[in-house]
Amino acid sequence: MKLSKRAAFYVFGWIAKIVATLWLSTCRVSEFGRGIEARYLKDNPGKGLLYASWHRGLFFVIYWYRNQNTVSIASASEDGELAAQAAKRFGWITARGSSSRGGRKAYREMEALVKKGYKGGLVADAPRGPRFISKPGIIYMARRTGLPIIPVIWSADRYWKLKSWDRTIIPKAFARIVALYADSYLFVPADASRQECEEYRRQLDCMLNRIMYQADHFFKTSGVADPRQIEVSEPIPLPD
Repeated sequence: MKLSKRAAFYVFGWIAKIVATLWLSTCRVSEFGRGIEARYLKDNPGKGLLYASWHRGLFFVIYWYRNQNTVSIASASEDGELAAQAAKRFGWITARGSSSRGGRKAYREMEALVKKGYKGGLVADAPRGPRFISKPGIIYMARRTGLPIIPVIWSADRYWKLKSWDRTIIPKAFARIVALYADSYLFVPADASRQECEEYRRQLDCMLNRIMYQADHFFKTSGVADPRQIEVSEPIPLPD
């Protein structure tokens, strides 16, 4: 990559941080279920932890988990470089790679860091979807590291929805945001077979889609103080 382009990406990262911080600091965030994270970290000092979410919410996640020694994977493409530069400004550690270029190396870098006690975050349907269907990478990482996966999703009462493959959502200024954690961890045994890993991957999809439904309907459901009280039918309805 040319030096001029690298400089432009670097500047973009700082501009993105300044704009996003001013913008998102106007939002009010309510968290539900984060105690599952606190309990694990208290009972396992110095150990890492894995988080899974959908790609549609990446914009706010980078801001939300800023400066927490969190590592993730960014695509090796130029679009991935833009995202990586913005994430770095918020204190994230990024391993670069994708399914088409450098993916295995990036996963190994991330795996080594979470084994040392870093938090690891993956948007499970990245890099190109299909949306709301996870890739097996995070399941295999959980199997190799022995670390649990916590599914986490956010939504807002007011947001823009882009026409991208993942239907990216971006909260509007002064929006109310709800962040929802699953009520249980997902552990993958070290001896899990490939078929069993596929079952765990499907289980992760269900956990993410369930809390996504609850988060999306929280501001639309009157008389509900906690999104976890919202009933979810089977099969789980997915957003358009």
